[in-house]
Amino acid sequence: MKYDRNYFRMLDTDGLINEGRDSMDELAIVLADRLGEIQDAQEQLEQLQILYDHLVAENNALRDDAAE
Repeated sequence: MKYDRNYFRMLDTDGLINEGRDSMDELAIVLADRLGEIQDAQEQLEQLQILYDHLVAENNALRDDAAE
C-alpha cells in the first residue's frame, strides 16, 4: 500500500510537500503549503547567516585596518 503513514514518513520534505499539494484533501494541501513556507524560511535563514558571517568578518578586517 503506497499511501500509508510509513510511506509518507520516508519522503523527504519536497516529496511530502508534493504529495500534499497533489492530494484532493484540503487539509493536506494547506499543510503542504505551510510546510513549503517553513522550508523557504529555513533556506532564507541560512542565507542570512552566511551574509551575517561575511559582514562580521568584513567589519573585523576594517576595524583592524583602522587600528593600524
